[in-house]
Amino acid sequence: MSNTYKTLGKPLIGITTWRRDLPTFLGERTDLYTLGPEYVESIEKAGGIAILLPHTQSEIALAYLDLIDGLLVSGGGDVDPESYGDKNSGQSYEVNAGADAFEIALVQEARKRKIPTLGICRGFQILQVAFEGTMLQDLHEAFPLHPKNEGAPEYILSQNHKVLLEKDSILAQVYNCSIRTVNTIHHQCIQTVGKGFIPVGWSEDGIIEAVQSSTDWLALGMQWHPEKLEDEKEYALFSYFIKEVENRIKKEEPMC
Repeated sequence: MSNTYKTLGKPLIGITTWRRDLPTFLGERTDLYTLGPEYVESIEKAGGIAILLPHTQSEIALAYLDLIDGLLVSGGGDVDPESYGDKNSGQSYEVNAGADAFEIALVQEARKRKIPTLGICRGFQILQVAFEGTMLQDLHEAFPLHPKNEGAPEYILSQNHKVLLEKDSILAQVYNCSIRTVNTIHHQCIQTVGKGFIPVGWSEDGIIEAVQSSTDWLALGMQWHPEKLEDEKEYALFSYFIKEVENRIKKEEPMC
């Protein structure tokens, strides 16, 4: 249990950041840790407190986990194919092997400690690669009809393809439906799920879009970006996650 929860009664949720070069007043390209504000807003709206986790040495990931009650692995650049035993075919972009190593160490240790974990887009992919899952570097070679991550921002961020959910899955229960229309902000996809996970959501053309842990560790991953959809059902997802984090904290509270 974090000291924050003891004092404020709210769980502390660590959120990974996206390290990339962006133009700023300091120069044409500046090395920055970044994160879309929707992640923080979604966690806060659901009753949590967000803390941003910069990529650093893998061993420091263990120290971060001492501070937090739950973990959200966010979106970002492509996973380095070498992280899942492949070679870059020229179709993986903005790869950062150091970021991969850090996030993989983070989720592997989170599983050991059973820290509730949510993986979104790249975070979903990391969640699978960390446990021997594999990926397709260009999903459109295998799934040519899948919507492409291109066009006007309002199209990319809007709900534009369907996901079919396993009826008994956590996500189907959270959303109270077995078909969910989501956004498309990716060009890669999971080919095989990681050990200890089961697929629970698929696009209409067969891409694995969601997974959940098959063990007693609460871990969910989805290929879409729920934080960017202005929808009460997506609020229900974050609310569920925060409540599960709180339930775990209460189970671990020492008895008087």
